[in-house]
Order: sequence, then C-alpha cells, then structure tokens
Amino acid sequence: MSYLVLIGDLIASRNSPNRKDLQNRLEAVLTKLNNRPPKPVSPYTLTLGDEFQAVFETADNVFDDIVQILKALHPDQVRFSLGLGTITTDLNLDQALGMDGPAFYRARDGIDQLKDSGDLIRLEGLPDRWVTLAEGSLRLLSKWIQKWEANRLAILHGLLVGDPVKTIATDLGVSEQAVYKNIRSGGLEAVIQILSALTEILNTCLAEEASTE
Repeated sequence: MSYLVLIGDLIASRNSPNRKDLQNRLEAVLTKLNNRPPKPVSPYTLTLGDEFQAVFETADNVFDDIVQILKALHPDQVRFSLGLGTITTDLNLDQALGMDGPAFYRARDGIDQLKDSGDLIRLEGLPDRWVTLAEGSLRLLSKWIQKWEANRLAILHGLLVGDPVKTIATDLGVSEQAVYKNIRSGGLEAVIQILSALTEILNTCLAEEASTE
C-alpha cells in the first residue's frame, strides 16, 4: 500500500532571535493538526533539529495543513517535501519515527532539492505524466507564498475549509472588503484550483496503488 509522507524543515531557524518561541509555535500547530479529523495515520512528529514528519493515507488535508503551519510560523518560513510511495517497515501509529521505504526516501530527496532551489514545496513519486505539471505548479505557488503576509495565509485556510467570507473577516478582525481584496490580489481562487487538482491526483494515485494489491 502506498502512503504520502510529509517532511517539513524550518528554514534558517538556528539563526532566529526567537528560536524558542518558534519551536513552541511549531509544537502547538502540530498538536492541533494531530487532533483534527481525519488525523494523519502516523502523527506529526518532531525529528532531528527543527524537522518534523507525518504519514497520510489520503491527501485530503495535506495542503491545508501546510498552509496552517506556514501561517502559525510566519514570518519564519518552512520547506515541505511530499513523498508518494510504499513504506517497507511496520507502520508506526504513535509517532512518525522508525519507518522506512520509498515514500520516505522520496520525501527526503525532495527536502535536499528544496535546499538547492529555494522553493518551499515539492512533491516526489508521482507517475511521469503528472511530474511536470505538479513541479511547475508548486514552484509557482512557492514564489507567491514567500511574499504573503499571515492574513493571506489565514484567508486561504478559511477558503480551503469552506468558511464564508463573513466568517473569515470576523475571525481576522478585518472587513469583508479586505478579505475579497486579498482573494483577488493573491489569486486565491486559482491557488485553490491548483491545490484541489493536486489533491485529486494524489488521491487517485493512492487509490490505484491500493487497488492493485
């Protein structure tokens, strides 16, 4: 059976003047995501240094998780690598440690490539027919997201979970007009289309692998 492995890595966190606060915010958002249904099959777990990882059976919440983590840690940035593939060891349901296999190899390789490219998000393990589309889409999103303020990330999260604009505005303490302006300026409707398409592709790949076993 194939899984989706996410590895996250805080960028230049050792140089942060508020590293302890940054680590506390990271732990808080990961705890929140671990308790939100549907939960990762292997929960978000801090690993080496300022890295963390988790394992998913579906991609339904993965991109929204990434948006929430970016929002919680803003203005500090995080790189995210997704690896699609099998896990050859027993699945650890308690913490994302002690596992191995192609899904982890691919996610780790993606982190290394992100360090070279300067992008924020990468996806490894898709069938060849989807690779160029996914890579180009995520590189474009990375360039946009690096320039966003925390409120725009919060608005994107609200839209991804289906909150109406009025609710998003109330939660952020801004006007509805300000929310709509962010949606237009950030091209958030297009971003949601891209993330929805990538989610569908990933879920199709995961389902196809499961059906062949």
